[in-house]
Amino acid sequence: MALSDSEKIDFIGISPDGYCVLTVADDLDWDDTEAHVERLKAKLNTYVHFVHSGEMERAYPAGKGSELKILVALRSAPPPPGVEFFTEAKDKINTLGIEFSWQVFHAG
Repeated sequence: MALSDSEKIDFIGISPDGYCVLTVADDLDWDDTEAHVERLKAKLNTYVHFVHSGEMERAYPAGKGSELKILVALRSAPPPPGVEFFTEAKDKINTLGIEFSWQVFHAG
C-alpha cells in the first residue's frame, strides 16, 4: 500500500512504548509538492476517520484503549512547504487526541 491509495490504512501495530501506531507509507518524491500535499491530506483524513468512526477498534481490537499515534514514514525529506504542511497537520491532529509525527526512513 502507499500514499497513492488514499482509502487504505497502510500499517497498524502496537509500539514498544504502548502506542497504537497507524503508519502512512509515503513512497512518493516531492517533485510536485502541491499534489503530494493533497495526497497526504486525503490519506490523513482517512486515518482520522478510521479512528473516530470506531472502525479502528473493530479492525484492530489490540489497539483498543491505547494512546494513538499517526506516523508518516517518508521516502524522501520534504521541502519547506511539506514541513509547513506537517507542522499544521500535527497541530490539528493533536487537538483530536492523536499524536502525530513524520520521519524520513530512506533518503535517496
